[in-house]
Amino acid sequence: MPENLSFADPPLTGQPVTLQFGAAASLADLVFGRTPVSGGPVSLVFGEEGSGQHPDVSVHFEAILPALGGSVGIAVGIPVVIAASLPAIAGNAHVTYLSDTQRPLVGRVLGRAQLARQTEYGIAHLEQHSQRTNAGHMDISQDAQAVDSSCRVAYAQALTRPSKLQVRFEDGLQRSGVMSGLLQDAVRDPQSRRDLFAEGLQFGGTQARGLFEDGLKDRRLSTFGVWASALHRGLGLQTQAGFAARRNAGRRGKFQEAWVPPPGRYVPPVPPVVVPPYWGPHLIYECPPRSELQRTYLVFGLTRCEAEPVGPVLVSVRRVYYVINDVSLHRVVGETAVEEIPLISLGLNTDVSSWTWGFDAVLPQSAQSLLEPSVGGATVAPLELLARINGREYRLLAETLERQRSFGESTLHVTGRGRNAVLGNPYAPVQTFTQSQNRTAQQLMGDVLTVNGVSMDWSVDWGLVDWNVPAGVFNHQGTWMEALCAIANAAGGSIRPHATAKTVTVAPRYPVAPWEWGTVTPDFELPVDAVQRESLRWIDKPLYNRVFVSGEGQGILGQVTRAGSAGDLCAPMVVDALITESAAARQRGMSVLAEGGRQLEISLRMPVLAETSIIEPGAFVRYQDGGSSRIGLVRSTAVQAGFPEVWQTLGVQAFV
Repeated sequence: MPENLSFADPPLTGQPVTLQFGAAASLADLVFGRTPVSGGPVSLVFGEEGSGQHPDVSVHFEAILPALGGSVGIAVGIPVVIAASLPAIAGNAHVTYLSDTQRPLVGRVLGRAQLARQTEYGIAHLEQHSQRTNAGHMDISQDAQAVDSSCRVAYAQALTRPSKLQVRFEDGLQRSGVMSGLLQDAVRDPQSRRDLFAEGLQFGGTQARGLFEDGLKDRRLSTFGVWASALHRGLGLQTQAGFAARRNAGRRGKFQEAWVPPPGRYVPPVPPVVVPPYWGPHLIYECPPRSELQRTYLVFGLTRCEAEPVGPVLVSVRRVYYVINDVSLHRVVGETAVEEIPLISLGLNTDVSSWTWGFDAVLPQSAQSLLEPSVGGATVAPLELLARINGREYRLLAETLERQRSFGESTLHVTGRGRNAVLGNPYAPVQTFTQSQNRTAQQLMGDVLTVNGVSMDWSVDWGLVDWNVPAGVFNHQGTWMEALCAIANAAGGSIRPHATAKTVTVAPRYPVAPWEWGTVTPDFELPVDAVQRESLRWIDKPLYNRVFVSGEGQGILGQVTRAGSAGDLCAPMVVDALITESAAARQRGMSVLAEGGRQLEISLRMPVLAETSIIEPGAFVRYQDGGSSRIGLVRSTAVQAGFPEVWQTLGVQAFV
């Protein structure tokens, strides 16, 4: 039976009206019982089908209305039911199903190698025993035979000849003629003789001329001599140099003679305890991060941190850059720096793939006693040092000591690494790390830095997007640092060394994708005037835009595609057991795709300025070279301190 549309309650002013069909406790179906009439209104029938009775309806109005006028039309509706038998409907339909779901590429692996079959082959020996063979013997050398030949003598005794003999040096004898001989005994000859050097003797009727002879006083013919006895003559002597006058001059020496210290006990000075000011119980937001790798710390009342400058560090353009370099090296006992070690030069270096700092230093030989390590237990504990470079401190371990001596000089060469080297070889033991329950990647690193469940006082500064790792997935054998690197590499991250604290920093290799570096605010703005030397090198690598990243066992298979690309150049597939969620797959895939394309390797050598200090890997640098501007990511840092100069060389990666 059809039911009327009734307003169960009078509507309230300003509120919606509820439509109720049928009784309050029952629901009525909405039935279209009639075919709509073309061009006319359609009636809605509420109730059962086929009912032809219409109950009485009472309508009650309470209103003041004007006079009514109009006409009322009444019509009786008769429902008609038509039954018909229609033939079966037959037809062909083409259906296309689009699921909008990407399917991973499945490649078949063709193996060229197969199991080898055992096959026996004979051995062919190219060499054999030699056979005796009679062969002729040929002798190149033979006995010499006597041969008669004429003998020519180059030098012989001089014989008397009836010819002129010329002598340059001989004893002068009386001759009736002139005789000339080079080297021989004078022989009497009726011919003339000529002497160059001889004693002056009396000749009858001839004039003798000698170059060298003794002056004789006689009345013989005059003799001419170039060289005669020297006559005493006094001459004045003038010189610019005279007798030296003694003068006392001071001498400044860097080293002095060693002396035995007097008996006594050295008490190291205790640094004064500085009580930080109390700033009240309020929550202070005073430490904004300089980059995405740093975090904001919340300070409650007791300590107030100094706010770092917001935005990039701008190095202004100057004609002259003045830098007062201050470099020192101290021996560390416990956590306190004690004796200062004399220093000739110091070098520090690290890069994005290194999890610790490396250093080398050249010292005078007098510092050898300060560098001898202490023996503790079965192994020798490394000596800990504290290096200060223009106010920046670094905790280092002296691992090797080498002495070099040359003429007039003897030096010590010390090499080592940062203090987190104790987490790796040869100081850390090789052990097996397992996972017995569900953990996050950050929690896995915390579990690694424990011994029998007790913390090693090392903390983790996590800079990646964390993800869950199911139980039993992580299984690694190695040192503590090798286990930490395995977790960070799974998501495309790396381990960065802290300068002084016992902290392991985990940061992404690429904080921002290279194709989005145009929107990045750099950490440092460097003009060309502040750079002492620059070098550029172009490198071309495959420009991949798609890579598949897969886990093992409980891992996932993910595809990472560069946004806006066709995804048609796939990089080699990456497989890692710790890729168990999409967060790990996306970070690992982005680091793989970021390595491709045409790149620039820029080397910038600049001083350690007060504005920049030492720029470490992971910082964004914008290099202003005239009208061109290049933005890149620092991948390596090398500091060389040789008094009085201190330089840092930055390896910057940029994309063309």
